[in-house]
Amino acid sequence: MGSNWKRLKIRAPEAWACIALMSSAFGLAGSSRLWAQSYPPVRPVHRIFIVPDVAKANVSLDIESVRGVPLYHLQCHSAGYTGDPDFDYSGDFERRLSLIGQPNTYSTLLTEDAHQSRDWESRGRFFAADLRGACARIPEFGATRSFKLRGMDLTLRITDEKFTGSGRLTSLALMVTTRPDPRAQRPIAEVVPLPKAGAPVECKLQKYFVNYLALAGNH
Repeated sequence: MGSNWKRLKIRAPEAWACIALMSSAFGLAGSSRLWAQSYPPVRPVHRIFIVPDVAKANVSLDIESVRGVPLYHLQCHSAGYTGDPDFDYSGDFERRLSLIGQPNTYSTLLTEDAHQSRDWESRGRFFAADLRGACARIPEFGATRSFKLRGMDLTLRITDEKFTGSGRLTSLALMVTTRPDPRAQRPIAEVVPLPKAGAPVECKLQKYFVNYLALAGNH
């Protein structure tokens, strides 16, 4: 028995290492599967909304699961809109995404900051300057912006913009596209870094957008 116990003692660390490795592997795999199943797949959407007067913008869309259950509410308004007591709209045209039938930890799911403290902290807010010339063509910060979150890819694209002679945004068309994306597992929008170079100064990216990667380093 002594020799057997000795052999057991020698092999025990190897056995525990094996068990720990297997547990870790199964745990990671299991949690990965659970994480992937935590968000119902959304029903693909492709809608175009005509906004003839941006000052009175009132776009509303429910994003549903493939089974037809309403999951998220997308609404778009201009600064000063008072019909939504839970959100302070700013900019020339701002989009908010919220949960339906569940408490909202974030004022908008379009935020990329896990420590969001202000409603405007997302790429969902547009200024007229964002939609003109070279600024409109900046990927993810111009006229077309994609948000990957909660098992979906949500793309918002502004077209047919009209401006006054002074540059004020008066009308536009909003294209909303959603599709399932099982790789997008963040509960809020995935972080999109600000361009490091090449953006014209007049686009004012540092003023209108938050550098979330820098914030992540400070939290």
